[in-house]
Amino acid sequence: MPGMIRTILFYLWFWVSLALTIPIVVPYLLLMALGLHRPFTRALHAGARLWAGSVVRATGSRVTVEGADNVPREGGVCMVGNHQGSLEVPIVLATLPRAPGFVAKREALFTPILNLWIIALGGVFIHRGNARKAMKAIDAGVERLKAGGIVLVYPEGTRSRGDRIGEFKHGSFKLATKAGVPIVPVTVDGSWHVWEEKRRICPADVRVTMHPAIPTAGLSPDERKALPEKVRDVIASALPGGGA
Repeated sequence: MPGMIRTILFYLWFWVSLALTIPIVVPYLLLMALGLHRPFTRALHAGARLWAGSVVRATGSRVTVEGADNVPREGGVCMVGNHQGSLEVPIVLATLPRAPGFVAKREALFTPILNLWIIALGGVFIHRGNARKAMKAIDAGVERLKAGGIVLVYPEGTRSRGDRIGEFKHGSFKLATKAGVPIVPVTVDGSWHVWEEKRRICPADVRVTMHPAIPTAGLSPDERKALPEKVRDVIASALPGGGA
């Protein structure tokens, strides 16, 4: 299929399929406001993974997953991943055994329908230009982790658009260390080929590696300081050339 036609069909499916989820996510958010949503959370997560899987299939990509058993089945977990491309969110959402909330930039708050799903899944919006608001968002993420949720953060802060992996921002790790929950590093290799490489949708082979959990409870100040580089090295170990 010619690249431009595939790209048009992909984005048509992306937005149409997303719009079809409105009757699911809006009632759930109303139940959240009333504190009555918990019995329906598992169904919501299943719907989110179903939608994400359909989006990944629409790209024609082939995704392989390694280490899914490293994700604890219950309890708070902070997932930390590299960020090669914009299609990583549906790729990770479709492949993780538990649907995560995402730490998203503030601008995502104004993306129709997607913003509703980020809220419903327990995600938070980071205001990069306002330290007080950013800390408030982190505190909200910490509470979700303490309540047994799962949150995914991208410490690079932006897409690498390639095999290289950028510097990890230390502030991103406050979610895990303040909540005292384990970190599960996640490596996504190849997602940038789907869109960023040629600026059109191209089928690609994508590999998702979920590494063994790293405890954060009871770390010393020096261990907390070394944590970003430690997690970065684990993630980079599953990238070509070690992400250099």
